[in-house]
Order: sequence, then C-alpha cells, then structure tokens
Amino acid sequence: MLPLISPLMNDLAATWSRWKEETFGSGYHIWHEGLDVAAVTGLKGQTRARALAMLRLGRSLGDDHAFEALAAMGDAATIAAMRARLDAGDPFFPPATRVRFARILHRISPDPRLAEHLLAVLRTTCSKGQPWSPRIDAAFGLREFAGPADEDALLAAVADPHYLVRYHACESLLHRWRAGRRRLTDHPALFELIRGPDDEASTPGDLARYAEAQRRLRALAARH
Repeated sequence: MLPLISPLMNDLAATWSRWKEETFGSGYHIWHEGLDVAAVTGLKGQTRARALAMLRLGRSLGDDHAFEALAAMGDAATIAAMRARLDAGDPFFPPATRVRFARILHRISPDPRLAEHLLAVLRTTCSKGQPWSPRIDAAFGLREFAGPADEDALLAAVADPHYLVRYHACESLLHRWRAGRRRLTDHPALFELIRGPDDEASTPGDLARYAEAQRRLRALAARH
C-alpha cells in the first residue's frame, strides 16, 4: 500500500514551488545559471522575514536550494545542519547535494578539508548511463580550492570518459593557476585534445590525446 500524502503537504509543496520560481527563476534557469542568492541576501524587515519563512519551508521539504539560500543569509541552524550531514559519512548522501553543501560551506568559512567531499565524488568510477552531473559540479567546484590533492584529481579528470568532466577539469586548472586565458576555448590546441567522445569507453587513441592534454597542462602550470 502506498503511503498517503496529505492535502496539506501538497499545498505546502505547491506554495514553496511557486515562491521559489518567482524568487529565483525556473528550475532550468537555476540549473544553468546557479542559484541567485542575492535575490534574498539583501532583503530587510518583513520582506526578509517572509523569505526566511519560505526558505525554511523549502528546507523542511528537503530542497537543497533552500539550504543554500538560508546558508547565504547566515542562518546558523541551517549551516550547522549542513555541516553535520557532511560529517556524518552517510553512504546514501546524494553526491550532488554533497558537492553543493561542501561548496556553500567553503564560501561561508573557507576550509580546505571540504575539498575531500568534491574529490570523493569526482573520483567515483562512472559507467555508461550513470549520472554525470555531480562529477561535473565537483570538477567545476574544485577551482575554489588550492590543495595539491585537488590539482592531482583535476589532472586525472582530464582523462575522464565524460566530455564535460574533462572540460570543466581543464578550466578549473586554468583558474587555479590564474592563467591569463582561463576559458578552455581560448586554448584551441588543448581544447581539441579533450573533445569527444562523450560518455563512451575511451579508445587507446582517446587516452593518448588526453595524456597529451595532461602533459600540456603540467607545462602550463610550470609557467604560473
């Protein structure tokens, strides 16, 4: 027998969804552009109180974006809950949430140890058909850290089976090294080495190209 969902819960979820879209934009917009926490962090008075109440509703419904916005607003209970969940070592912790929480907490209070959560996700062995988005988020997020293990993991990810993981690993390295040109497309020879295939088993030829890309990146690092 399926569990019953009360009409009240449905109403609360609908109320949260409407407010979230009105405040931050559509789900696609948030996914593509990131959550614009500035939409709530500068609020004052009753408007801020209303936003906090709505975000706490979203948090009670398990919405990661509500946690993110509340943390950006300095909500101590939310920040403590996020850190406790990261520290719990839950094997069923969704990797996308793990990456998001670690990045948010690092922005609030920089802590190089939080990179371990991104590294764990990035190093996850992937196979065709598995979700790749959390690993892309991890590769992107590691540009915000500066440890040697982070750099080694990004260099290894340049040979990842998924194109977008390779792409963001390269760009994160360029950002970390403060390269004059930090977009991968501004390095056409390097870009060609890591293009395609996408989510397919790498051939010996692919692996040779990725190894050459890694070699060029290491040479670039030596100049910065």
